[in-house]
Amino acid sequence: MQESVKDQLVAAFRYLLKPIVRLALKNGVSYPEFSDALKAAYVDVAAKQLKASGREESEEGIAIVTNIVTPEVQQILRGDSAGAFRAAAEQPSPLATVLTGWHTDAQYTGPYGVLKDLPFSRSDDPEQKSNPTFTDLVQKYSPGFSARALIEEMTRAGAVKKVGTEIYRALQRAYVPPPLSPASILMFARVVHNACESAEINLRPESANEQGLFERTVNTVHGISKKDLRDFDAFIRAKGQLLVDDVDNWLADRDKQQEDGVKTGIGFYQYVVNEDDESALPEILRH
Repeated sequence: MQESVKDQLVAAFRYLLKPIVRLALKNGVSYPEFSDALKAAYVDVAAKQLKASGREESEEGIAIVTNIVTPEVQQILRGDSAGAFRAAAEQPSPLATVLTGWHTDAQYTGPYGVLKDLPFSRSDDPEQKSNPTFTDLVQKYSPGFSARALIEEMTRAGAVKKVGTEIYRALQRAYVPPPLSPASILMFARVVHNACESAEINLRPESANEQGLFERTVNTVHGISKKDLRDFDAFIRAKGQLLVDDVDNWLADRDKQQEDGVKTGIGFYQYVVNEDDESALPEILRH
């Protein structure tokens, strides 16, 4: 039974890695480079599992668990080839943080939750001096960052528009970074990681009978027309955004520093089946 599960998992890995390999090939990441990343992941996880089980996190122990020779384990543990990416991961996006504050902070919303248009900075008009500004928003949610640089990037990205002399209106609740920027690569990594993490948790025996994480999918059986696909895209963008906004509001009221805090969230995405990958899956599973 165990060998059968192992074989099925290996086949599943081959299938689920295809989108990632496509991304790698399109951007010049070779197999040896990808293999090094996979090897490093094995070492990272093995080290954590050894520690969790109360065993010593020795290089030799990691080598035995992973079947990676000790010198390579040593090289991985002592290496640092992702400094820039690590810096991006450690620093929350000020753009996303400021937009979230604009949408959830009562100081920046009017009646019925309608967002206030914000002047960039404090006015000399005595009657306007108490009104919140975009600069105040940045100082509250992303202190240390340039308010001018943030408003220019938000405007360029279409998340904010200028509606008067130095008056700005938020158009979007989320900031989507440019493709293949460090921020967008980090977002991709987190989306894929968290989706796989949820699926892995739900494969555990203790997750049976709805004891795991919430997971639902809705998909076609026969397929829809290309026109319907465009309509479906518009439909889920509208309906999905409403759901995301509701969840974000619910979490914002409770998202505070606390001793027993658990970081959590949901992911919502559309997919289109890659027919080449799908048709190859039965053959992969037969091997």
